[in-house]
Amino acid sequence: MDALTLFICTILASFIMALTMTVLRTANRKEKYLVDWAMAGIFFMSSNLLAILSLNFDLPTIVHPAMGNAFYLAGHSAIYSGVQRCLHGRSAWPLTLAIFLIPIPLHHIPVIAESVEIRILIFYPMILALNISALAALWRRRNDKIGRAYWPIMIVLFLFITQLVLRAGLMLAENVRMEFIGNQFMQTSGNLAIIGFIFLLTISFAIIVSWKKEVALREASMTDYLTKWLNRGALSIIAQKQYSISQRKRRRFGFVMFDIDHFKRINDHHGHAAGDQVLVEISKVTKDLMRSFDDCFRLGGEEFAVLVTDTTTHELHAIGERIRKTVEQTTFKANNVTLEITVSVGYALSTQADKFWDVTLERADKALYQSKEAGRNRVSGEMQRSGFCSPALAHSHFA
Repeated sequence: MDALTLFICTILASFIMALTMTVLRTANRKEKYLVDWAMAGIFFMSSNLLAILSLNFDLPTIVHPAMGNAFYLAGHSAIYSGVQRCLHGRSAWPLTLAIFLIPIPLHHIPVIAESVEIRILIFYPMILALNISALAALWRRRNDKIGRAYWPIMIVLFLFITQLVLRAGLMLAENVRMEFIGNQFMQTSGNLAIIGFIFLLTISFAIIVSWKKEVALREASMTDYLTKWLNRGALSIIAQKQYSISQRKRRRFGFVMFDIDHFKRINDHHGHAAGDQVLVEISKVTKDLMRSFDDCFRLGGEEFAVLVTDTTTHELHAIGERIRKTVEQTTFKANNVTLEITVSVGYALSTQADKFWDVTLERADKALYQSKEAGRNRVSGEMQRSGFCSPALAHSHFA
């Protein structure tokens, strides 16, 4: 395949990448990393446009190969920058600018300007470093909730890195002399590799965007719109999974349920907007009391539940008491009126005899009912049988 055809194919692949990322960015305004990947396509396209011009015109060294190599290196850096922004919310554009500027002064050195082999020895390690860094960053986040979406791009990066190392090794081992348009095998294989790289990256980037959107939709369907706690639909999925783990590993889980006392009065006297604000504030202050891996649910209305894993009745009681005390000590306001809000709490610990997870939840619900029957603003559960009573627990070791 002649050089002109290869350059044209690379330009088309780069254009498709830039266009696809631009369209996806238009439809997904929050996905700012798509700008980086669109720019990567533009950089690769610019590099190959200069290569085509060099076939027909005697361009100054500063234009080609200097600018051509600068755009090519910037393309790889833009890919890395997009990965960083996708994973961590921050781009690496200062690095991209620095890498773009590096080849320009180097090509003023005669020995570099006149030797493709030396330029390869200088620029190959930079390309390898950028792609290996991107691969390593993705690998470290492979267990994220959208970690599976990173596998296609990781595979593409790995394959590109592998062929780059093999080609470099072949050139060194065989002492292949390189020219801009010279060794047919090395030239063709290199161009085909970058065409495949760009094409497969475009598909991989689109998969990430699609997967993130799917995860977001799934989370929205499992999340209460007001408090941002998980909803009852999510409870059945997560609790069933935890029940299976507890049966298999003989670890106990428990539920802490709480209900806002006299919530109807808040709605009646201050309006439903005030009631919604109370729900939001209570969900915030109680969420801060939980461990990061405990699941919090709004079951409906003013009723909430926390699924606590690998726990004991002592911890469940401590959690319940901290919820009760924190809400009681928090100042709530509605329409410039200070509200005194309390909650009633019930808890239950799973047992090997429980046939389903909702048996444990039902016991917690009964304990919550006991708290309300006993006068509200108190905690009820199995520990009462062992001499523990509500509403006060002087000190809790649970944080």
